[in-house]
Amino acid sequence: MTILALLTVMPLVAATGVVTTNSVEVDGMYVGSEGNTWHNVSVEAGQVVPLRVEFTANTNASDVEISAWIRGHRSDSVSKDLPDLLEGSNYNAKKLSLRIPSDLDETEEDLVLVIEIETDEGSIKEEYTLKAQREPYKANILFVEADKTVVAGSSLPVDVVVKNLGRHELEDLVVSVGIPELGLEKRAYFGDLTPLDDWQDDDENEDAVERRIYLKVPVSVNAGDYELVVEVYNEESNDIVKRDIAVVGTEEATQVVVPVSSKELSTGETKTYTLVIVNAGKNIGVYEIIPETAEGVIVSVSNPVVTIPAGSSKAVEVEVKAGSREGTYNFAVGVTSQGKLVKRVVMNANVVKGKVVRGDLTILTIILAIIFVVLLIVLIVLLTRKPTKAEELEESYY
Repeated sequence: MTILALLTVMPLVAATGVVTTNSVEVDGMYVGSEGNTWHNVSVEAGQVVPLRVEFTANTNASDVEISAWIRGHRSDSVSKDLPDLLEGSNYNAKKLSLRIPSDLDETEEDLVLVIEIETDEGSIKEEYTLKAQREPYKANILFVEADKTVVAGSSLPVDVVVKNLGRHELEDLVVSVGIPELGLEKRAYFGDLTPLDDWQDDDENEDAVERRIYLKVPVSVNAGDYELVVEVYNEESNDIVKRDIAVVGTEEATQVVVPVSSKELSTGETKTYTLVIVNAGKNIGVYEIIPETAEGVIVSVSNPVVTIPAGSSKAVEVEVKAGSREGTYNFAVGVTSQGKLVKRVVMNANVVKGKVVRGDLTILTIILAIIFVVLLIVLIVLLTRKPTKAEELEESYY
């Protein structure tokens, strides 16, 4: 047992390499020193600890670099370049700061500190055991999911996952979601979280929980880039996560298409223009179509208020009646939603003297003639059809 214990703490590489390690300190405490005296140094999850390594050069070497990391977290390693080594000289590598992982699976864990010194003459790698423990109380926001864009006047759904990374139970957790610059905030109660999941009673003892919070963004909010702030807190702990978000106006989530914006009318003639309103937002839209007063023509709308579901479109007819004067007249129609202008559409009518005969009028005349003929045939059939004799009802008596 004694031999096995020594093997777990002794360096992986013998001290007869390019350098000999004399001592290693973590947060001012020795984890290894001369005489093979080893210490169980305690560190806290998420803590940033200073490192100091003293060693003796066994040969001349250059391109010297020292690195340190926690096994399994190589991406979080720290490193430092050192001066050239002279054989027999002592060196002190300090000013290294290493962050201890915060996501411990257990409330207490043994972590392996890896120290590596590389040179052009070779390298050594040594490992030391650290006793890591969680903070007493630590609420952590593991995950925040929200759209990067929200339309003013709609709600922004925000998914939040909170985990207990502390040693003790977290009680009465509250999560707030808001945009401080706009004075917006919504809170939700997340309840209690235990340090570890109890698989025998998942409903009562969980170390993580997920909720969706809806943040209402008023239609009066100015479009722009803002910061979404998500915070979890109780009396003992808190954590904050920030995300960039863009608020766009209703006009940016709506498209207005005019298939034909210019037509020719004879004096006194009325023609219909069509507006196609596309609601590209995620909420139902209510739009008001307001014609502006124009010279030379009279503009009216058959349906001044339309409701369009999210992801749908609707056509609106605008009737234009020409006056008695010839010329080209511009007129505009405004499309608004919740008091804000979505789109101002400009069209024009070319008014000419006399009746204009065009292809579309000829087609309409043909269609009307066909309808008249069909109706006439139906009328003739009805008039020439003989009435059928009513069936006699047989009465039975019992």
